[in-house]
Amino acid sequence: MRIGCPMNPNLFHYATSELSQGAVLCWLLSWADTQYAQNPLHTIGKALLNLIYTQAGLEIPVSTSVVVEKQKGHIDILCVVNKELVFVIEDKAGTEQHAGQLDKLKVHVTTELGYAPGNMILVYIQTVDQSDYEDVAKSGYLRINRADLLAIVESAEAQGAKAHSDILSDFSAHLRRIEDDVQSYHTTPPSKWSWNGWKGFYSKLQTEMGDGRWDYVANPSGGFLGYWWHFRGDEAFKVYLQLEEHYLCFKIWVNDVLKRKELRNRWHETIMAAGNARGLSLRRPRRFGLGEYMTVALLATDYRITGDNSLLDMDKTLALFQSAQAVIDDIHEAKIEFQPEV
Repeated sequence: MRIGCPMNPNLFHYATSELSQGAVLCWLLSWADTQYAQNPLHTIGKALLNLIYTQAGLEIPVSTSVVVEKQKGHIDILCVVNKELVFVIEDKAGTEQHAGQLDKLKVHVTTELGYAPGNMILVYIQTVDQSDYEDVAKSGYLRINRADLLAIVESAEAQGAKAHSDILSDFSAHLRRIEDDVQSYHTTPPSKWSWNGWKGFYSKLQTEMGDGRWDYVANPSGGFLGYWWHFRGDEAFKVYLQLEEHYLCFKIWVNDVLKRKELRNRWHETIMAAGNARGLSLRRPRRFGLGEYMTVALLATDYRITGDNSLLDMDKTLALFQSAQAVIDDIHEAKIEFQPEV
């Protein structure tokens, strides 16, 4: 290594697409074939194959023949094991499934490629992060994430295999770099969080609160990574909380265009008063919008409470969120009517 270079150049710093990642997964699965049993990479390929068998609740075969095809009829990876079991793998590296995509792939495999549903295992591999996997599960796909792959490529067996393969070594380092960045919210002051650090923080909130979703929200200012939760209301109106990175917002959704202005003004006043009663310092938005989704109040200070080390204090931050939720619950439980005359 040259002086001044913190690490060797990594192939996946440049090969960032899902096609590149898919090629590596195809390559790893191919090594699972028993004919390569004497090569250290066989153990790693077999570990990936065995992970799918285990998640599917199937008995792991002693010997395997593996045929892998890439980008076959809109299928990212098609892996046929022992000439009978078909793994249909959808490979993601940060993008998400679009509406109906996964169900359409199932139909394609059976009607166009001729594989019987009973011999087919559906697999969804995501190496970055996404907020919600409900549609993935509904479509019958097993899920393999970055942590699953890291457990394989950072195993004791993988250490020896890496000595024989720069590709495996680079892929392992690539996944580790993403994971460390996602977890960096633990070790980095909030003012310096990376995009992945925000994802790590939001994912932790989902686990801790058992509520909420997060995603990128586009706007004319360049967009932000948002997190929304604690919805109260009905099919015509809802009030909820949303994090817009640095800001904790009290928001409303109003279906009826004619009611939006008055409801916005009423809820601003009511939430400001309820927040004051709960000891929360709230402020008016700099600009009142007039759309389907509107911010009616914001926390006046940064919601990310830090300790003496300038790092996030998760327990105190969660306690603040509970106070914000209580503001909405107080109003909701008082059954205040917000039906303006039109």
